Amino acid sequence: MKKVFVKNRELVVPGTLLAQGPFKNGRGTFKEGNRIYSTVVGLVNISNDTVSVVPLEGPYIPEVGDNVIGKIIDVKFSNWVVDIGAPYQATLSVQDAVEEKIDLLKTDLRKIFDIGDIIYAKVKAFNEINQIDLITKGMPFNGGPLRGGQIVKITPSKVPRLIGKGGSMINMIKNLTNTRIIVGQNGWVWVSGRNEELEKLAIEAILKVDRESHTQGLTDRVREMLIKRLHELKEQGIIEEVPQIEEGEKK
Repeated sequence: MKKVFVKNRELVVPGTLLAQGPFKNGRGTFKEGNRIYSTVVGLVNISNDTVSVVPLEGPYIPEVGDNVIGKIIDVKFSNWVVDIGAPYQATLSVQDAVEEKIDLLKTDLRKIFDIGDIIYAKVKAFNEINQIDLITKGMPFNGGPLRGGQIVKITPSKVPRLIGKGGSMINMIKNLTNTRIIVGQNGWVWVSGRNEELEKLAIEAILKVDRESHTQGLTDRVREMLIKRLHELKEQGIIEEVPQIEEGEKK
């Protein structure tokens, strides 16, 4: 029989009994028998028979299937070492990065990804000895490297708020600032704009979401801030027009 011991969005601590019965345990939880407990300090999320806890703070803990942004920090003989903001370094192997077979004795891997390059990858595996394997094959932009732009780091648990329902928040920021934005589930966000001032404005909006993610009416405040700054940029002659907002973005 299903039984839930906490409310949705309730603040819990490690060890709190959350639910029992045929539930799936998601992030921030563990299962003992048919009971699910919290492993972190965070907010309960119950959705589609999955019980999870969104941590309030702390480093990024990978899960298989996560899309992440990372930075190449070392190049080995047959793989790359990648920083994804987790407590442990991740590894990207050659076979998970390129489609064709490569002769490692004749190929300089730095010509594919070099130290300092920013990549967009998926978490392929994360095991009990904290080994994190990534894959870039099949990812947008072929996994990178992502050229230009800037990396903004936010609290990983606030990524869903930045994306918004159906992508509403992040699409509003993209459209109003005319920037390209990729959000990693590890809290790393790549922002690239042709106009430096608009790129800065997009970053300002992202950081505002990070600071105020727990508050009501955030979408309206972000929109108002963006429109106000855009009018200022128009008055300064930096942009010609203030972008119009589609009806769907006003909700």
